[in-house]
Amino acid sequence: MQSNDYDVLISGGGPVGLMLACELRLHGVSTLVVERLAPGANEPRTLTIHARTLEIMDRRNLLADFMAAEKATANLDEYRRRLANTSARGHFAGLFVLGRGTVTTEQPQELALSREATEAILTRRATGTGAVVRHGAEVVGLAQDAGGVAVTVHDAQGTSVIRAGYVVGCDGGRSTVRKLAGIDFPGTEPQTVSWMGLGTVTDQDRLPMGWQRHERGWFMRMPDGRISTTEWDRPVPETPPTIEELTEAVHRITGERLQFTDVRFVSRFTDSTRLAAQYRTGRVLLAGDAAHVHFPAGGQGANLGLQDAVNLGWKLAAACQGRPGLLDTYDTERRPVAARVLHNTRAQVALMRPGAQVDALRELVAELLGFDDVNNRLTDAVYGTDVHYGGGDDPRVGIFVADRRLKTEAGTVRLAELLREGRPLLLDLTGTSAAVRTAEPWSDRVRAVAARADGAEAAVLLIRPDGHLAWAGDEPFPGADLRTALTDWAGPART
Repeated sequence: MQSNDYDVLISGGGPVGLMLACELRLHGVSTLVVERLAPGANEPRTLTIHARTLEIMDRRNLLADFMAAEKATANLDEYRRRLANTSARGHFAGLFVLGRGTVTTEQPQELALSREATEAILTRRATGTGAVVRHGAEVVGLAQDAGGVAVTVHDAQGTSVIRAGYVVGCDGGRSTVRKLAGIDFPGTEPQTVSWMGLGTVTDQDRLPMGWQRHERGWFMRMPDGRISTTEWDRPVPETPPTIEELTEAVHRITGERLQFTDVRFVSRFTDSTRLAAQYRTGRVLLAGDAAHVHFPAGGQGANLGLQDAVNLGWKLAAACQGRPGLLDTYDTERRPVAARVLHNTRAQVALMRPGAQVDALRELVAELLGFDDVNNRLTDAVYGTDVHYGGGDDPRVGIFVADRRLKTEAGTVRLAELLREGRPLLLDLTGTSAAVRTAEPWSDRVRAVAARADGAEAAVLLIRPDGHLAWAGDEPFPGADLRTALTDWAGPART
């Protein structure tokens, strides 16, 4: 059997691929990221980071970096003021009223920061912990065998073959890895076509910053200067997008003619919605847009992909260390989450369609969103705070465990801080330390802490590296059930 050059090769150096590299390196997994584009060469974009992703970033000690990066987003306060969204809590189909119910989260806000800043933060973390990131290289071939994957990579020096134990496609909606692996990508055909561009615009005050709904479509002007349009039931050209197409779309929708100079980019996208038939075939896996694409309504795409990475990272690390069983849960847990996001974005596209009938529907939905239960339901869906990896007899299992202050022998510590190693956390709140003693044969893989806390879900909590509850026990002296849970989630006891 041939030896592998890396445990994992990640195709795609965007936020999802880099986040996955960060997660793998927490477990010492040798990781190579190959990215076709040079640093900063991606299309400029502002990413919306919602509550659940922010909670996860707190558990990886990245939240402060993300919050600092948002301060560099120009004109953000003015943008939110024009949308009457100064609370920065997001929208549903352009209705900026989310987060105004009774839903509670640790991070009751959203952040808006550039993709370039996001990638810079995650690149520093990934390379600082030992990941290798190669720009100007792309995957062009795959061949699996029993011991790994032979990956053909092309760069400026030519073509070479790199062996990896596993390959993860984080290479976007047109994923080469997905196509090479033969994974189907079924979904719906587009009903809308959108253009987006960034450049210097003359007389831009005629179309102020924010979202504008017109009789023929939507016009959006973002705080970073991007201009975007969305129209329904128009043919999607097969030729590369042009700035002339964008200006004509602006004119059709608003009646205004804008002049662009110093154009940095122009792009075109649709509301085509697709979900990979499976997230894994053998030693090849998918994450982010390679696994799911949808209209960017509510800014959910980056969050969905980053959470894919955090769900996959520790499971893939376990597989690299000889415990592949957890990998099966990646598909069963994350595909339903993506399916729900695709469902709500399709609903948002329908609710954004121009026309008098939809006008009436929007007024009704806006009225319904004034009720806490309705607002909470849609807020949870967009924030990602409705994700629950349950399905068993105990409804607590699978919830995201909220942060709290824990009193330990070493002093007071936050639960979120105890998860920053990326290992499972056994929290013993029994006052006996019995669970800590039970977990000692797993101490090389599980962090066990005896503490006191108010309002805990159970006397003993086994918390996964991604923050979700794996097992809960109510007995002061847990025994066989805890050992079974530790074996299921962390592997056999140390001999």
